[in-house]
Amino acid sequence: MLSGFRVLGFDLETTGFDSSKHRIVQYAFIGSDVDGTHINAESLVKPNMKIPPETTRIHGISDKDVKNSKLFLEHVEEISNLINGSILVGHNVIRFDWPFLKMEYLRCGMEAPEPYAIIDTWILAKKFKISQYGKRSLGALCEKYDISLENAHSADADAGATLLLLWKIMKSYPEEFQEWWNELVESLSD
Repeated sequence: MLSGFRVLGFDLETTGFDSSKHRIVQYAFIGSDVDGTHINAESLVKPNMKIPPETTRIHGISDKDVKNSKLFLEHVEEISNLINGSILVGHNVIRFDWPFLKMEYLRCGMEAPEPYAIIDTWILAKKFKISQYGKRSLGALCEKYDISLENAHSADADAGATLLLLWKIMKSYPEEFQEWWNELVESLSD
């Protein structure tokens, strides 16, 4: 179903939860290009603001870690080239990661890139009634499908795990996923 597309697991780590005032400190795109070439693009980003200690405790990224990193504007070309026309796969990406990315582009005075589609594994889990111990977090779903998630809350680990989670959902719910995908593609052509 997804052949012929660049498919990228996508995740961000940030200084907090509010895209209007917090910033990106790490991004990752893990997946494959149309020709099957492996893609692994990950970087720290200098947020130009302090990273709160409570946030550092979640993802492990401190002010010291990003001190010599490039600003988001210096990553825009690479990120845009990866996203434009691709299928982005993320967990809770619609409510968190994508709005953060769009806000960073807005701060740069630029239009956000346009993926072909965004697949949110949290939304799929909810739609297909998939959970582990009543939870739909990335960690819980990875545990359910026996996906290793070492270094959780590191953008590259989460992006890779999300991509594996999508494949497990597609394999476990082939008819349901096909129907969902057909509806999504139809809505994109409207």
